[in-house]
Amino acid sequence: MYLTHSEIQQLDLLREKSPSDRFLLMVQLIDGQIKAIKAGLRHKHPDIDDEELEQCLKLAMKKIYSLKP
Repeated sequence: MYLTHSEIQQLDLLREKSPSDRFLLMVQLIDGQIKAIKAGLRHKHPDIDDEELEQCLKLAMKKIYSLKP
């Protein structure tokens, strides 16, 4: 696998960060992912209630991370 120049630069920047900074970045990325999935579900199903939304979100996250449903 070959990395692009941009990917190499991104990895270099990540290596410079402390473990706690990398953890915070991971949390922020996952939070953004959850918000995007919720927005997509609300767009597809505008009448969905909060409980159904959470159930659909859990199912989507299980599929993304290949967890057993």
